[in-house]
Amino acid sequence: MSKTKLVLVLFLAVVVVTTLMILPGCKTITTETTAATETTAAAETTAAAETTAAAETTAAPVSFEGVQLKVAMIDEPRERLFKELLPEFKKLTGIDVTIDFYGFEDLYNKTLTSSAARTGEYDVYQFHFPDMALFDERGFMVDVTDWVKRDWNEMEMDDIQASIQESHMKYKDKYYGVPTHIGSHEFYYRTDIFEKEGYALPKTYDDVLTLAKEIDAKYAPTTRGFLFMGRADVQGASTFMGFLGSYGGDFFDNYTHQRPAMDSPAALKAMNTLKEIYKYSVEGSNVYGFDEAQTAFKQGKAAMISFWDSGDNFFSDPEQSDIIGKWAIAPYPGGRTPNGGWSVQISADSKNAAAAWEFLKWIISPDIERKAVPLTPSCRTSILTDPQNSKYPSYAAFNDVLKGNPFGFPKVLPNWQIINETGTTVSSVVTGQVTPEEGLAALQKSMETIMLRYGLWDGKK
Repeated sequence: MSKTKLVLVLFLAVVVVTTLMILPGCKTITTETTAATETTAAAETTAAAETTAAAETTAAPVSFEGVQLKVAMIDEPRERLFKELLPEFKKLTGIDVTIDFYGFEDLYNKTLTSSAARTGEYDVYQFHFPDMALFDERGFMVDVTDWVKRDWNEMEMDDIQASIQESHMKYKDKYYGVPTHIGSHEFYYRTDIFEKEGYALPKTYDDVLTLAKEIDAKYAPTTRGFLFMGRADVQGASTFMGFLGSYGGDFFDNYTHQRPAMDSPAALKAMNTLKEIYKYSVEGSNVYGFDEAQTAFKQGKAAMISFWDSGDNFFSDPEQSDIIGKWAIAPYPGGRTPNGGWSVQISADSKNAAAAWEFLKWIISPDIERKAVPLTPSCRTSILTDPQNSKYPSYAAFNDVLKGNPFGFPKVLPNWQIINETGTTVSSVVTGQVTPEEGLAALQKSMETIMLRYGLWDGKK
């Protein structure tokens, strides 16, 4: 069953849980209080407050010795590093942690089914940050806003850019999780070809199209002008987001922030350009996902690619890459690129939420973030801008993205339906099954239906 269908089935199947509302009692205070009484009461209040503050200052720290946590995470290098470093965490806190790894779809399904059934199987879950709209809206995860505010200085929160806090930590202005394994699309290009031909770096996707056509005429079939992920899923959608953001478009309009905007001039321009650039792209790009795209680029099959920043690791691998020393990252055409990644959150059914919060703070601590270099860009500005990390091109590039206007996946309840519909449309358009106008018209209608069905849009234009 597809991810989208699973979400819909579970929504219909999950029994509505009644929230127990506790109404605070009302206390009536007489106005016939003498000045002496008020003075005495104020003094007593002050003394009580001072006593409480003193008690809090001298209170023994909470002990987590012997506490056990279970964590569900994606099976990727950064997360495997966390597992290797768990003995350090136990030494610091006394907390035993078990991390279970899952593939992308399996992790989502495990998080959804366990949360909906309130099994309490895991204390901590990691999930794709747009899914905050599902898991946080439904009350499946713990609101950690008070803990974030309390531990702000300890966590060095000012070192995490506001855009990342907004996208990966917050839902409806409340904090729910911490960001890890994050990044964005970057624009990779072949320096050897650009230097030989004297090409300037492209500033727009119109420039990219012009270059792709010229390069393809000179270097094909060995090296094509462009390469992209066009698979009818999240990767195809992320590719289109790069083109869409470059031309100033978005999933929703700038007025309601809820009305779908696939009928905008920017969307049409983006889809037309993507269809045209397909003519000069590596054969198979229309069905390429993450693995196929990075493999083709490191084999030297294209001069340019819009790809996730983890490309640094693939393209720099001397045992696999044929383009060592022949690539670099350019500023993203148009200046706006998709960002992605994961939010790590505490299950509302955890019996050890306070201990779980210690784990969340630890995985994004400056110490752990430094140890994770160069595995995907850090969430911390100090590490992204550290001169010692300048040899990792995606770090500075990602920092530039964060300072600008990163293009996040739609953080709404039916986000996966919208992403899948977008990816399917991209595939249909570039392969000529439908025209850009037809594809976008169908996508607009589908998105409007989705938003209306979920009560996220009132139907007004």
